[in-house]
Amino acid sequence: MPCLRTLAHTQTNSRLPTLTRRPALSLSLSLSVVSSCDVRERSRIDRVNRGLISIGSPGLDKNSTQFKVKVVGLVACWYTLSTALTVFNKAIYGAEHGKFPAPLLVTGSGMLLQFFLCRIYFLCHHLFVLRESPGVAFSKSDPNAHTDDQSERSWSTWAKRFAPVSFMTGLDYGASNLSFVYITLSFYTMCKSSSPLFLLIFAFLLRLEQPSFQLTGIMGIIMTGVMMSVFGEVKFNAFGFFLVMLAAFLSGWRWGYVQLLLQKGSWFGKGKNLQNSVITLYNMTPLMSGIVLFFSVVIERPWRLVGNSAYFSTAGDALMTTFFIVFSGTVAFLMVLAEFVLVAETSAVTFTVAGALKELLTIGAGVVLFGDEISAVNGAGLCVLILGVFLYNRYKIKKMAREAAGGEGGGKRVVELDTLDSLEDAALLGGRLPSSGDAVFSLGDSEDDED
Repeated sequence: MPCLRTLAHTQTNSRLPTLTRRPALSLSLSLSVVSSCDVRERSRIDRVNRGLISIGSPGLDKNSTQFKVKVVGLVACWYTLSTALTVFNKAIYGAEHGKFPAPLLVTGSGMLLQFFLCRIYFLCHHLFVLRESPGVAFSKSDPNAHTDDQSERSWSTWAKRFAPVSFMTGLDYGASNLSFVYITLSFYTMCKSSSPLFLLIFAFLLRLEQPSFQLTGIMGIIMTGVMMSVFGEVKFNAFGFFLVMLAAFLSGWRWGYVQLLLQKGSWFGKGKNLQNSVITLYNMTPLMSGIVLFFSVVIERPWRLVGNSAYFSTAGDALMTTFFIVFSGTVAFLMVLAEFVLVAETSAVTFTVAGALKELLTIGAGVVLFGDEISAVNGAGLCVLILGVFLYNRYKIKKMAREAAGGEGGGKRVVELDTLDSLEDAALLGGRLPSSGDAVFSLGDSEDDED
């Protein structure tokens, strides 16, 4: 009970004459401490009940060694999962490597697996964290039961909040993984990093951002970086380039819609944020997997591969293919959790910087593991592209800081950039800071609309 100890310490160290002369001040201080402790305790209990992950002790001093070790561990975990998934996809799908004949099949099946992993996550939470019986834990394993938004769980609300983003995310991931067949890992990473360019275009069209010389300059820098990367690419493939740019386009479109949900929530009905990435992922994965599997049936025709492909010839081959699906789906699920925890436990700035460095790590993995060749023009384009993405993220952070400091717009939500103990802030940042191609899935409506 640290709060009660703090209060007792405050009362013990107060001199009696001071308390006699200033009873109102002492009482006010005591009530303030108790109120603050009560709010923190209720917040802690609420976070536990909703299945939120908290690493280490909350409220650590940011200058302490323990906090720095915690941040390094979270970033390393995110890097490891993200790089492992990207390298795995390239190794399996690449035409010069694994030559797997049905990348869309594995991608769609992995997304469907994540749907069930979301329920397993909350089942384990009730079993091992809340220590409930198996029967009770299973009855409470529905992720949607862990949000305050009970009254808004209708098909129309789902269609407005999740369906468009699920559709775009499914196509994005499908095109991304299919592009690995034709282009190098390094070139893929460079092109996919251009998604903020499309986000800005959609933000202008949807009037979420006002055109300015600063944003126009950032768009020009990102476009220049992409063009230099394309002209400098040694193993250029037009179809592969089309696929990855389609994925970047869809990624930008997706983030634009997320930003629309966050800033213009009144368009989509009232309701609180869905405050957990697992809950949001649970609502998105059915349509995501359905879209990708539909294109797998149309393009890849998996039934024709049985007996005609080395991956589908025998029972052992089928087992290996199943392992691919389970591995990629599980790692993708854990990566989403890692991203979410990183944002919730650190800050927007940490996530932004880590996202930029992750792109460099992925390109380095392509050079070391797959022998990707990067020309001088290619490398210069990469530097320009990273500069543009960095400037864009810096612009977004400053804008959010101004909103937090001045509350511009009358009723806009306040965002605290230093510490994200509030999960609603984490969800907001997840939707408004597209620092990399990996999304932190957090959607919701504005809370500013009063009944």
